[in-house]
Amino acid sequence: MARVVALPQSPPRERPRRQRPELVLVEPTRRVAKSHTLRNIVIYLIAIALMGMVVLARIAIELEESSVGQLQTEITHAQRTQSDLQLEVAQLSSPERIMSYASAHLHLTLPNSVEVVSGTSTKNAVPLPQSEATNPSLPLPSGQVLSGN
Repeated sequence: MARVVALPQSPPRERPRRQRPELVLVEPTRRVAKSHTLRNIVIYLIAIALMGMVVLARIAIELEESSVGQLQTEITHAQRTQSDLQLEVAQLSSPERIMSYASAHLHLTLPNSVEVVSGTSTKNAVPLPQSEATNPSLPLPSGQVLSGN
């Protein structure tokens, strides 16, 4: 038969504790403190410079928008002027006005007939219609207004 033998129990093993060193507050040297201060100043200056550049860019954009608005106003005014001048050209270049101005101020008249010559033979004279001088209310090129005959 097998015999069971009880072994004496050994005390539990304890781990040796390592002693941690005490923490000591080390004061930064002046050189390290100065470099941190200098770095912070440089960072602040760069930030201020960037903000200033953003402000200047915004001002430049506003000025350009203002000048664009002024140019659009000038374009609108010029288009109105052009439209008025085109109307005036159309009125001043009407054949009736030109004929009345020519007869009243230049003493020009239309001939009573026109002979068409073709080669050596002469065809019959063709009478031209006579238009009566009308009194235009438009100003003449000299600035005078034609009031009638």
